[in-house]
Amino acid sequence: MCLMRALIQNFEFLLRYPTEIPDAYERLLLDAIEGERRLFIRSDELDAAWALFTPLLKEIENKKIAPELYPYGSRGPVGAHYLAARHNVRWGDLGNED
Repeated sequence: MCLMRALIQNFEFLLRYPTEIPDAYERLLLDAIEGERRLFIRSDELDAAWALFTPLLKEIENKKIAPELYPYGSRGPVGAHYLAARHNVRWGDLGNED
Protein backbone atom coordinates (compact mmCIF):
# COMPACT_ATOMS: atom_id res chain seq x y z
CA MET A 1 0.00 0.00 0.00
CA CYS A 2 1.37 3.40 -1.00
CA LEU A 3 0.63 6.33 1.26
CA MET A 4 0.79 9.82 -0.11
CA ARG A 5 0.99 12.97 1.91
CA ALA A 6 1.49 16.59 1.09
CA LEU A 7 4.90 18.09 1.64
CA ILE A 8 5.64 21.73 2.21
CA GLN A 9 8.44 22.80 -0.10
CA ASN A 10 10.25 25.96 0.86
CA PHE A 11 12.44 27.31 -1.90
CA GLU A 12 13.20 30.49 0.01
CA PHE A 13 16.78 29.53 0.80
CA LEU A 14 17.52 32.55 2.98
CA LEU A 15 14.44 31.90 5.11
CA ARG A 16 15.40 28.26 5.61
CA TYR A 17 19.11 28.90 6.16
CA PRO A 18 19.56 32.41 7.56
CA THR A 19 23.36 32.28 7.74
CA GLU A 20 25.21 33.73 4.79
CA ILE A 21 26.97 31.18 2.59
CA PRO A 22 30.27 32.41 1.13
CA ASP A 23 30.70 32.49 -2.63
CA ALA A 24 33.38 30.36 -4.28
CA TYR A 25 36.20 32.90 -3.92
CA GLU A 26 35.38 33.59 -0.30
CA ARG A 27 35.35 29.86 0.39
CA LEU A 28 38.71 29.44 -1.36
CA LEU A 29 40.26 32.26 0.68
CA LEU A 30 38.82 30.82 3.90
CA ASP A 31 40.25 27.42 3.00
CA ALA A 32 43.66 28.99 2.37
CA ILE A 33 43.56 30.83 5.70
CA GLU A 34 42.57 27.65 7.49
CA GLY A 35 45.46 25.74 5.88
CA GLU A 36 43.45 23.43 3.59
CA ARG A 37 46.30 22.08 1.48
CA ARG A 38 44.40 19.66 -0.76
CA LEU A 39 43.07 22.52 -2.88
CA PHE A 40 46.43 24.10 -3.61
CA ILE A 41 49.58 23.12 -5.46
CA ARG A 42 52.87 22.88 -3.56
CA SER A 43 55.81 25.01 -4.66
CA ASP A 44 57.82 21.97 -5.79
CA GLU A 45 54.84 20.83 -7.91
CA LEU A 46 54.65 24.31 -9.42
CA ASP A 47 58.38 24.28 -10.20
CA ALA A 48 58.03 20.87 -11.86
CA ALA A 49 55.09 22.08 -13.94
CA TRP A 50 57.02 25.13 -15.15
CA ALA A 51 60.08 22.98 -15.89
CA LEU A 52 57.91 20.70 -18.00
CA PHE A 53 55.89 23.30 -19.88
CA THR A 54 58.32 26.21 -20.32
CA PRO A 55 60.36 24.49 -23.08
CA LEU A 56 57.13 23.49 -24.82
CA LEU A 57 55.71 27.01 -24.64
CA LYS A 58 58.99 28.48 -25.92
CA GLU A 59 59.01 26.08 -28.88
CA ILE A 60 55.39 26.94 -29.71
CA GLU A 61 56.27 30.63 -29.57
CA ASN A 62 59.53 30.34 -31.54
CA LYS A 63 58.03 28.18 -34.29
CA LYS A 64 54.84 30.26 -34.30
CA ILE A 65 52.73 27.10 -34.05
CA ALA A 66 49.04 27.98 -34.24
CA PRO A 67 46.45 25.85 -32.49
CA GLU A 68 44.36 23.66 -34.75
CA LEU A 69 40.86 25.10 -34.84
CA TYR A 70 37.75 22.94 -34.84
CA PRO A 71 33.99 23.57 -34.82
CA TYR A 72 32.18 24.05 -31.55
CA GLY A 73 30.43 20.85 -30.49
CA SER A 74 32.64 18.64 -32.64
CA ARG A 75 34.84 15.81 -31.35
CA GLY A 76 37.92 18.02 -31.46
CA PRO A 77 40.65 18.77 -33.96
CA VAL A 78 41.32 16.31 -36.77
CA GLY A 79 44.99 16.20 -35.82
CA ALA A 80 44.08 14.71 -32.45
CA HIS A 81 42.59 11.68 -34.21
CA TYR A 82 45.80 11.13 -36.21
CA LEU A 83 47.97 11.56 -33.12
CA ALA A 84 45.86 9.08 -31.17
CA ALA A 85 45.89 6.59 -34.07
CA ARG A 86 49.72 6.65 -34.14
CA HIS A 87 49.60 5.41 -30.54
CA ASN A 88 46.79 2.88 -31.16
CA VAL A 89 44.20 4.93 -29.27
CA ARG A 90 40.89 6.27 -30.55
CA TRP A 91 40.47 9.97 -29.81
CA GLY A 92 37.61 10.50 -27.40
CA ASP A 93 37.25 6.77 -26.76
CA LEU A 94 35.38 6.18 -23.53
CA GLY A 95 35.80 2.43 -23.75
CA ASN A 96 32.12 1.66 -24.37
CA GLU A 97 31.89 2.21 -28.11
CA ASP A 98 32.67 -0.37 -30.78
